[in-house]
Amino acid sequence: MFDYLQQFNSLPKDLRDQVSSPSAMAILGELESKYRVDLAMVVMKIMIKSLTVKNLPAYFVSELGLNGDQAELLGKELKERIFVSVADYLGILTEMRALDLEKDIAILIKETGLILPSENLISRFKNILATYLKGVRNKIDTRSTLAKDIKIGGLSLSSAEIDRVFKVCETQKFKSLEINLTSSSAASPAPQSRLDKIIAETTKPAVKPAVLGAPSGEYNLKKAIEDKQIKKPEPKLDTQHELPIPEKQLNLPQPAEEKPVIKPVVPTPPTPPTPPTPTPPTHPTPPTPPSPRPTIINRPIVSPSTNKPKMQDIKPIPKVMGPIEELQFLDLVNFRRLAKVPAEITAKIFAKIKLLEKDGYDKMVAGVKAWRQSPINRLYLRLGQEAVSKGVTLKEAIALRQKANQEYLSLEEIEAIMMMNSKLVF
Repeated sequence: MFDYLQQFNSLPKDLRDQVSSPSAMAILGELESKYRVDLAMVVMKIMIKSLTVKNLPAYFVSELGLNGDQAELLGKELKERIFVSVADYLGILTEMRALDLEKDIAILIKETGLILPSENLISRFKNILATYLKGVRNKIDTRSTLAKDIKIGGLSLSSAEIDRVFKVCETQKFKSLEINLTSSSAASPAPQSRLDKIIAETTKPAVKPAVLGAPSGEYNLKKAIEDKQIKKPEPKLDTQHELPIPEKQLNLPQPAEEKPVIKPVVPTPPTPPTPPTPTPPTHPTPPTPPSPRPTIINRPIVSPSTNKPKMQDIKPIPKVMGPIEELQFLDLVNFRRLAKVPAEITAKIFAKIKLLEKDGYDKMVAGVKAWRQSPINRLYLRLGQEAVSKGVTLKEAIALRQKANQEYLSLEEIEAIMMMNSKLVF
């Protein structure tokens, strides 16, 4: 290994920097953690030309124990992400071709099969691709921008044209848009490669020996305070904002108590007596004859009839109803008005639902849902539930509701509804 490292260090500095820059180290660390392999020796062997890029998949299978698919993918990623910067040195320039958005925009437009008639649209296409390749705009936003009208900042591209653009972006390397990870490494440290550690160890400066009597390890301020080597600073109070205490207190006279003011009572003058008004002479009134007694007619109290039907709850029904609302609010009275025979009634309902299919499949589905919510279908389901819960036949359940003066369906009506419901499947 030291032989490979010595040959690698003897390479020109610009070649070594291409595969040992912070961005390259971050990519190598990512690939090592992804495939769980050590790539430091591989990079050094490729750079000193002890191993060729073409033989990388076979090397990964025989030396690192990867399967064929993983070896192909890892070799492709190393070629496109690490060795593309030294493709001329390794002799793989014909295999790797990195497009430049500034220089090769015409080639890119030709590969995507677009027709951009003006320089303004070409510049707009270049800017949209640059923001996508740099990660400023995601794929969904880029697709939306490319599809927008030209008047509002887009390119009016079709879905097929946009798919071709993304396919070219995924298969090509853009050398003018390589992301520099040196600035972002301070905020979030990128995964390091073993090659980075090997190079760092060879360039690490020698450690100076410790001076005799010097404290070993880091200085601990808290421990020094506890050992009373340093006095703990006492907090000082800031009293500048307080008012000074007066030197002499002034003896001010206490305010005298206010006495209540008594207002004099003024006597009101007596009012003179009013003279009596003369009353007119009264004449004797003749006695009124006694009024005859009213005759009382006794009428028999009629008890309320027990046979009077009870008022049911009023259910709001829309005044203007379409075919879907007619199905949703179809009750027993309107159900029996459709025809005399139950089979004809259900045939008319089924025809209404099928007629909705001409306006669209969603309309037919809405019609089926409306029928299932109708009072007549709920009564049909309730009769079945009552027969099961009471342990009686359907005919006996109908008789019980008929005896209790409740709404019911006849056996023929139930069979007709059952046959229609078996056809309403979507």
